[in-house]
Amino acid sequence: MCLVSDILNRLHALFSSPACHDPAHDVRTQFERARHLAKYIFPCQYSLPHPFASLFADSAYNVTDADRELQIKALGSCKTPKRLHEALDLVEKIIWRHGKCAYKALLQKTCPSKVCSRSPG
Repeated sequence: MCLVSDILNRLHALFSSPACHDPAHDVRTQFERARHLAKYIFPCQYSLPHPFASLFADSAYNVTDADRELQIKALGSCKTPKRLHEALDLVEKIIWRHGKCAYKALLQKTCPSKVCSRSPG
């Protein structure tokens, strides 16, 4: 089962090419990223199978990240349901904040490592 943070990391790597830093292209890519992430968060709204449906139907089958990507690609271009338009703004904020957050510094501040790094010598 995939986590939203895994998907966010993949999206960040996918859209962090120098060509995507063009200001005119930036707004469009933000919405593309938000729509792509929304397909993971709200799969039923895009007529994609629910990720937990297989757990109830057959415990031997588990939907993986690659399966979801293939499902999204097979779905192709589709219209975002009206009821999700407001949610896309929030999803876009999630993506932006994920890119801005310094997770290592935050982890060190909240849960400092008790292991000291010793210099050789």
